[in-house]
Amino acid sequence: MQNYVQKGNTLTVTAPYALLSGGGCQVGNVFGVSVNNQNPGDSSELVVEGVFDLAKDGSTFVSGAKVYWDNNQQLTTANTLTATGGSTKEIGFAVLDQASGTAAPGGATTDFTVRVRLVPTGFTPVGSADLDPSVLQKTVVALTAAQIMGMNAAPVNILPAPASGQALVIDQIAVEVKPGTVQFAGGGAVSLPYQSGGVTPHSSNIPAATVTAAAQSLNVLPVPAAVVQPPVATGLNITNGTAPFTAGNGIMVVTVFYSVVTLQ
Repeated sequence: MQNYVQKGNTLTVTAPYALLSGGGCQVGNVFGVSVNNQNPGDSSELVVEGVFDLAKDGSTFVSGAKVYWDNNQQLTTANTLTATGGSTKEIGFAVLDQASGTAAPGGATTDFTVRVRLVPTGFTPVGSADLDPSVLQKTVVALTAAQIMGMNAAPVNILPAPASGQALVIDQIAVEVKPGTVQFAGGGAVSLPYQSGGVTPHSSNIPAATVTAAAQSLNVLPVPAAVVQPPVATGLNITNGTAPFTAGNGIMVVTVFYSVVTLQ
């Protein structure tokens, strides 16, 4: 096809300020990571797709949380990524979970960077909703042994609360239990309720015996069969009933497929 130009994962822009290789840059509604050190006014290459560790402010993130670029803040500090929306530009989402079970940077205030998956947004006004939240999304959260043993008393947040006037619609959940050298004991059935309590998207719970078993397992909770009324501006937690799990040193990987619906 004669009108094909390029793949589009890199774009050429005029540097609006001094750029460092690996640093973020916003030009109009285009955001990317600079390939080289550049002076203001230079013709510059930006990578607009991929996963990068980029400097952030004191914000904290969970996997799947939206990440924003503060172009005004860029002029005064290198910490230019934030969890605060509004006049900032949405550039992608945090990806903190790794196969090793060790979280990538971004979950703590003291982390200097956050690992972010850039999402090309096209040419939409700064501050608008660049990502369509109504499409099916996925988040993956790895629970440590301490979180598994503590979630009876302190439920662990899996999905943060959406904005006012929005609700999380949970589609399907997969929970992988990966035993360590010491099996968990005790506990009770695992469930995933909304943070407000009283509303659980799935009628199926994961038995305690699944968590305390010596064998690794993948447990899929299907799409809810009954009517669910999700509370507005409320996140999703994971917890267990009866009593805490004890003694184990395995992990649990929770994958949630969901969408965000804005009430009309």
